[in-house]
Amino acid sequence: KQARAVKKLPANNRIMLTGTPVENRLSDLWSLFDFLNPGLLGTLKEFKTFTKTLKRDTAGYGRLRTVISPYILRRLKTDTSIIDDLPDKVEMKTFASLTTKQIVLYRDLVDEIETILETSEGIQRKGLILSSLMRFKQLCNHPDQFLGTGAFEEQHSCKFQRLREICEIVQEKREKMLIFTQF
Repeated sequence: KQARAVKKLPANNRIMLTGTPVENRLSDLWSLFDFLNPGLLGTLKEFKTFTKTLKRDTAGYGRLRTVISPYILRRLKTDTSIIDDLPDKVEMKTFASLTTKQIVLYRDLVDEIETILETSEGIQRKGLILSSLMRFKQLCNHPDQFLGTGAFEEQHSCKFQRLREICEIVQEKREKMLIFTQF
């Protein structure tokens, strides 16, 4: 039923696919739809005003669902009609160390943060910590992502090297895999 609803959309509407559940904040929902179909949910100010009323009028959730439902394709992991040969999910925890390049950059980042923390306070400190977490994730993923160079050479990231090993095993067995990552 939902797939038919998407086919009925006017040709000028843009379709956006995301693997991220829209469960975090309603403002995230507005942001996605402002990109997908600008104006559908009003301006950000109008949407925030609407969401404030939801605490006392929960029927508003139903109205919101009605507006966005033609754009949402929901599938469950148990839905075999999506990929009928998809095996059960297997999670594998694997670890990778840091390359020398990553270690040097990591130490530099720690030193930089320590220096800034000495002179900052309040919301500035909290903001620095939050933004630093993202920078550390990028650095541990690949130093080129952290630096923004775009080269992404395998030898500079043990994570990339470990991923190659896993992919080679999967390929040798002629199996399939999906990889989920934040980046």
